[in-house]
Amino acid sequence: MYASVITDQIDEDLETALRIARLYGYTHVELHNVFGKSIEECSLKEINTIRTLLNTYELKVSCIASTVFFLCPLMENDKVSLFNPAFHAIEGDVPTHLRYLKNACRIAKKLNCPRVRIFPFRFPDNRLPAYGTQEHIALIMKNVRQAVQIAEEEHVTLVLENCPYSHLPKGHMSIQIVKAIKSDYLKLLWDPANSYRAYKENVPAEYLTFSLEEELHYIYPWIDHIHIKDYAYNAALEKPFQHVAFDMGDIDFMMIFSNLRKYGYENAVSLEAETDYNETLESMKRMQDWVTLSDNT
Repeated sequence: MYASVITDQIDEDLETALRIARLYGYTHVELHNVFGKSIEECSLKEINTIRTLLNTYELKVSCIASTVFFLCPLMENDKVSLFNPAFHAIEGDVPTHLRYLKNACRIAKKLNCPRVRIFPFRFPDNRLPAYGTQEHIALIMKNVRQAVQIAEEEHVTLVLENCPYSHLPKGHMSIQIVKAIKSDYLKLLWDPANSYRAYKENVPAEYLTFSLEEELHYIYPWIDHIHIKDYAYNAALEKPFQHVAFDMGDIDFMMIFSNLRKYGYENAVSLEAETDYNETLESMKRMQDWVTLSDNT
């Protein structure tokens, strides 16, 4: 396994982020926010600029972190909104998102990146939970099949992220789509912290009983990419799940990294710290140490 980091977690200025990633010994980065937009919105000229910068700092791209199917209504009357204005995301209907996906796949190929992230549809502002029901899964699957057709044509793997703001916030839920479609071009992007902080009131009861270790064991064969962040839960706060530096919160990373090493995981663990600058730098250093330890154990 190897360490990666999402560039905008370091700095919104891409070159600054790449320079710091290289300084901290990283060989891979993940691209989401670039030039004030989401990566799938970039033009050919902008991608050529990115490629030049990557070559300058001798960095590879682990994942094109597109926002395809995030701000996309799953049902006809759904209204979806952005949870964080700093998170750049495309909007529109399914055909619009599929057009952006095609661009994302072509960007991935130009940057020699094997995978593109997609989402299992933002849960709506105007429809009550639970989300991730069998009806929702069937609708998500219908749309993801169209995305997979594009991926197969472009020979780029899609990785479906279990996002806490989506219909399928737990890995145990997102994997149902991947298993059902059965394509070599659709895998899972697992974020264990997202599974941990999923809104319990949004999740069908049958998915609430699994520990992170049980989830990892179940979904591992389909994992192609991993996001790393940490949370500390404080029930006294209005927003009880608080982002903290890597390995300073509630997530049992010793268990996660030990199991990944045992299972033979060879792809990226990509830092999405969601913390302030200094904590992000500390997380970058600490995660490099963990990856090195895992490789040498």
